[in-house]
Amino acid sequence: MKKLTILLAVLGTCSILPVLGQDWHAGDTLKTTVPEADRISDFRENMIDWTGQDLIDANFPNSWPLFGSRARMAIGGYVKLDYIQDFSGGYDRYQYEIQNVPVPGDGRVPQSGYMNLHARESRFNIDVRSITETGMPLRIFIELDFYNINDPEFNQTPRLRHIYGVVGRLLIGRTWGTHSDLFAVPTTIDFAAGDALTGTRRAQVRFEDKINQKLNYAFALEMLEYPGIDGNNFPGKASLSLPLAVGRITKLTSKKGRLFFGLSAFQLRYDRQSTGPNTSTLGWGASFSGREYFSSKRHYFRWMASYGNGWGSNIVATLGTTASAVLNPQGKIEAMPAWNLGTGVALNLSPVLVSNFNTNWFGLNPSEYRSEDKIKLGGSGHLNLIWSPLKALNTGGEFMVLYRENGDGSSGVGTRLQFMVKYIF
Repeated sequence: MKKLTILLAVLGTCSILPVLGQDWHAGDTLKTTVPEADRISDFRENMIDWTGQDLIDANFPNSWPLFGSRARMAIGGYVKLDYIQDFSGGYDRYQYEIQNVPVPGDGRVPQSGYMNLHARESRFNIDVRSITETGMPLRIFIELDFYNINDPEFNQTPRLRHIYGVVGRLLIGRTWGTHSDLFAVPTTIDFAAGDALTGTRRAQVRFEDKINQKLNYAFALEMLEYPGIDGNNFPGKASLSLPLAVGRITKLTSKKGRLFFGLSAFQLRYDRQSTGPNTSTLGWGASFSGREYFSSKRHYFRWMASYGNGWGSNIVATLGTTASAVLNPQGKIEAMPAWNLGTGVALNLSPVLVSNFNTNWFGLNPSEYRSEDKIKLGGSGHLNLIWSPLKALNTGGEFMVLYRENGDGSSGVGTRLQFMVKYIF
């Protein structure tokens, strides 16, 4: 009963938070003019989850009014065809994740190189925005792609990427986690984007607001969807009783770049079911990332760094590899430290030609009780050239090299070429 009382108090507080720090304009006008946009998106066509005044100030072109209301709606997305030429027998034929680099003798059945042609990254979204009579911004955003990788090759069913609503400064639903910095995500043709990255999409309740014109803060309660706990032969499973708590501060820089600092705390809990008492510990992580533009041609430099205890569940490359914690012989949970580091540059060679170079790395300090045939260290390098021959068309090629090292010191290197054609609508 006590927990229920606390939850209701939190929800009651959230219901009034959207009016705090209210800075949006009164009226019912959304910006529908078509801005002068880059032919090749700096954000890989990922939608930024604006709230409050940022949502009102954002351009909303190609939208139409929903008659009888103040709302407007737009449909967007892209169709993308990828050709992959794999040289090393990577275990994922659609994206190149570090954990899928072949390592000789690690027990997985070796395979030779291959080609693949697919359109799974294609996506579409529905974006509905409105402004109330008092000027409060509203939004509903839904996006799907076809990266449902549990299906066989020719059964490409839709997969839900984002579904959330915005009321003022409050966001509720599933989208990029509060600890995810899209400004620091590399621009790659490969869908995994050199996956030693911090943050994933999550169900959440988030509030954010401005401190001043350049500083913004946010805090949220989120679902830790991949706890990453190795039961080490103890029957049971990861089962949370508390949400992840996360906060961030962002700062806009003088050249329209951004600095990002995030801090997360979360529970790592293993339910031993009928075999013994449950065990849990505190996990945490901190990150510093950002993007800085330089020169009049909008070249930019991006970076991402993080460190934490039990942090493997928040680094994309380790998802599904039980890299956050392990149970010791006494059945107690031990969290493992983890880090990631990435950097890269984007060079706008012309208005229709962009080249990107990016590298991303992560590592674990594994427990002595963690199996040595599991991943410990990994990294990737991506070099691409993207060309926009038509305003709504992008095409290009990318070469990638990936490295995986296991706890026993065994390692492997994978290489791959990928080409794409993308029509944006």
